[in-house]
Amino acid sequence: MRRFEGSNTQRTYAYSLVDHLRWLEREALEFGAVTLMDLERYMGAVGAEIRMPFGEPWRAGKRPYGKDALGTAATVLKAFYTELALMKVNVKLGIDLNLAKLPTALDRSRSLLGHVKTSMPANPLTPTGPGRRHPKLPPENARPLLLKEVNTARDRMVIDWLADGGFRIGELCGLHLSDLHLRDNSPCREARSAHAHVCHRSGNRNHASAKTKYPWALEDGMSIP
Repeated sequence: MRRFEGSNTQRTYAYSLVDHLRWLEREALEFGAVTLMDLERYMGAVGAEIRMPFGEPWRAGKRPYGKDALGTAATVLKAFYTELALMKVNVKLGIDLNLAKLPTALDRSRSLLGHVKTSMPANPLTPTGPGRRHPKLPPENARPLLLKEVNTARDRMVIDWLADGGFRIGELCGLHLSDLHLRDNSPCREARSAHAHVCHRSGNRNHASAKTKYPWALEDGMSIP
């Protein structure tokens, strides 16, 4: 298991795992005694909108997990108990979670050399049903329409940089003035033309954080190390 490095993704995983550990404490379950049915019971408890037959609901007074949050919880639980199984703790549960499935057309298109894959890892805790579609890119005429609605130079810059530079929201909002080298032949000597450095910082006052952990820059819309 890796140490916490400060990323929002790891923080989300940590919150999900802590919630499960608290549930284990309430149920008086040791790691070695947890079964697949117990994990399914937990997934039902955090995702239930009504009281279930097994008694007092978990996370009373809080909104139940949505499908995305349930998928995250399923990933965290499988990784946690698989790691415990490698440490010879509850090996049977690790085997029960280590399932495989036939790859779908979408699985093949997302995987490297997906056309030769005969199986894909599966998680029995993952909620079933159609997944949420990824948001589509804005249409071609969205940019001029958005520019007509904004009133400040800052907002116009945000729209232009998101469209032209390919920045993520967290990357753009986390930029410092020292990251902007807008003249050719900048002192950093990492690129000859104008560019911007995207750096991972955890102490920004607006809490913006770039996902990347390695320094890189954008030059003419292309990333360079």
